[in-house]
Amino acid sequence: MLKKLSVAVAAALLASCAVQTSQHKTADSAGDYQTSASDSSMKDKAATAQQVANALLKHNSPLQPDAKLAKYDNLWQRIADQMTLTVPDNDDIESQKRFFIRNQKLLKIASDNAEPFLYHIVTELERRNMPLELALLPIVESTYNPKAGSFSGVLGIWQFSAGTGRNFGLKQNAWYDGRRDVIESSRAAMDYLQYLYSNVDQDWLSAVAAFNAGEGRVFKAIERNRYRGKPTDFWSLNLPKQNTSYIPKLLALAELLKNSEKYAIPMPQLANQPQTKVIQINRGLDLNKAADLLNLSVTELRRLNPGFKSTTVPSASYQLVVPFGSAEDIDQQLAALPKVKVAPVASTGRYKVKSGDSLSKIAAQHKTSVKAIQQANQLSNSQLKIGQQLIIPGLAQSAEAPAVTGSGKKTTSGAQTYTVKSGDSVWEISQKLKVSSEQLKKWNKLNAKTRLKPGQTLTYYKTSEPKSSFDGKSMIYKVKAGDSLASIAQRFKVKVADIVKWNNIKANKYLQPGQELTLYLAS
Repeated sequence: MLKKLSVAVAAALLASCAVQTSQHKTADSAGDYQTSASDSSMKDKAATAQQVANALLKHNSPLQPDAKLAKYDNLWQRIADQMTLTVPDNDDIESQKRFFIRNQKLLKIASDNAEPFLYHIVTELERRNMPLELALLPIVESTYNPKAGSFSGVLGIWQFSAGTGRNFGLKQNAWYDGRRDVIESSRAAMDYLQYLYSNVDQDWLSAVAAFNAGEGRVFKAIERNRYRGKPTDFWSLNLPKQNTSYIPKLLALAELLKNSEKYAIPMPQLANQPQTKVIQINRGLDLNKAADLLNLSVTELRRLNPGFKSTTVPSASYQLVVPFGSAEDIDQQLAALPKVKVAPVASTGRYKVKSGDSLSKIAAQHKTSVKAIQQANQLSNSQLKIGQQLIIPGLAQSAEAPAVTGSGKKTTSGAQTYTVKSGDSVWEISQKLKVSSEQLKKWNKLNAKTRLKPGQTLTYYKTSEPKSSFDGKSMIYKVKAGDSLASIAQRFKVKVADIVKWNNIKANKYLQPGQELTLYLAS
């Protein structure tokens, strides 16, 4: 289930690797992190996130429950009594305490959301000897809402970006997103935090800051302080305000929970016992039938398993979370249900929308679901445009010849090369290069077991597209205070619906100053 790595093992692993990483948690925390040839102190400790994740998965040890922990009636009290991080006298922390005191309903919401999973998280933090304050991180990140997301593309209770999620073993495809799987994403978050802790002079606050702001930014701040002979603890680092405000929120929550009587805040109540259990499934499954078997509503079962994007689960190895009181042989009962066949999730292709098409019609033609197509194409509604290219989960493009679109044919040009970057996958590269993943695999003799390596060179062949009906230019517009979708659309003579579609946002969401929008302007 969840995995463990001791600090000693992490240090040994990291000391043996000299591969630099620039993977960040969120899409908007990018920043180059480099070390000079003469200063190897950080480089010697750095490893790729994938190497760390692979090592973490090999160092699982059985849980040895502490009998003293069973005495607690309330799981939150069990957390509060074991918290160890120092909470300094700090104006920012005081400000955050006042915020949470005024908004106590947030703690109730977070506790309700966490109820099915918190026992797993607390038990695993204890097993890894990690601070119990980290169980409060998802409150700051998402109020423990697995469906929480942001404009930068991060998802789940821990707010993982796609790249960092993949680096730490979170599968993402048309049917499943491990970033929203609470059990799996919690395992990945703890792996990542332990990796960061080993790279920031074993300072948990700096590790948490790196988890939120991006490790490159924090690593560079530590290197600057070390070069100048300054302390390298979190409070001594020069970090942007939006990053430093994250830590006071966490510490304010910890202080309020530890001293709930002092601050007259009712401590949330959760039973100190597991609410769910995890079983292994290796077959296609209809969650509707599984819910009937478990005497649950489909909504309840999907709440326990938010990683699945629809009620149809493909034939593959995955975990299913069920109520703790389910029958001992529930795995066997589920195995007896009729198998469900769906299109393979590893292969994807493209479909050009024609007159009269609808999402439901296209989904039926290709034996997939409307929701799967929407997820694969990041569609916020069901509106389609004639000529629009859709990724169809399970539809593999032919690797033999380029596709024909409309009356014009694609023609293949000479060979070109692409250098693999850290975190790249075949599918991501194929999307960047506008070729099919099957073509890319064939051109480079790749198979399902092939692992891409940073610096590896891939060969591909570009195709020339027939002239598009849209002949214009793109630009990035930074939102200013007072801007709205309507005012931006009017200013640049485009449609609100197009801005929403180009940027995968919802029309009823407020824009944030500084937010960047991609616009396509007529020439």
